[in-house]
Amino acid sequence: MEYTFQFSVIRDNWAYLLQGAWITVSVTAVALAAGLIIGLVLGMTRLSKRKWVSLPALCYVEIFRNTPALVQLMWVYYALPVLTGIELNAVVSCTVALSLNISAYLGEIFRGGIQSIDRGQVEASRSLGMSYGQTMRKIVLPQAIRRMIPPFVNETVALIKYSSLVSILGVADLTYQANVLSTTTFRPMEIFSFIAIVYLVICAALSYSAQRIERRLAVVD
Repeated sequence: MEYTFQFSVIRDNWAYLLQGAWITVSVTAVALAAGLIIGLVLGMTRLSKRKWVSLPALCYVEIFRNTPALVQLMWVYYALPVLTGIELNAVVSCTVALSLNISAYLGEIFRGGIQSIDRGQVEASRSLGMSYGQTMRKIVLPQAIRRMIPPFVNETVALIKYSSLVSILGVADLTYQANVLSTTTFRPMEIFSFIAIVYLVICAALSYSAQRIERRLAVVD
């Protein structure tokens, strides 16, 4: 059976797909920004010598790293309103769930990056009278962030791919728009081939950037 591709369906519905792409980018950007903040806090608390501080952070990381992202999305959307009484729409629920998910991974990246810095530099800065906060802000984090950039990019790629899961909860992202369009035009081959190419180009570009950064940092080090 021969099949004739008609990619004119993409051209004719470009604005519709672009609207979905904007939702995908928005959810990903907000989730990443929130995840960076939460992840930094997690990374710092994981390094604490006080068990009552580091243990909750460890439990948080293990829960969100070892449960499926889809289950987390469903839990935040359906269970969180029941437990808290706060009603969240699908977009907010998905953004919160993705933020919590990515923060667990970013927290471990922060922890590993901070631990990679020579302890002697920390001791030297403290001997000069710098506080813990000043030491982290002026000595440790600037060096650690350079080493953390490549894994940060890799986690961003993963977050972009995970963002397609929000379509299951009715969020009109790129995948959701593609699904609706395929059912109305009866052209799923063309539409989902195009969507796959879009995700491939975005993720490949970010992965390539991570590789370039790794090579440049390797030369500098």
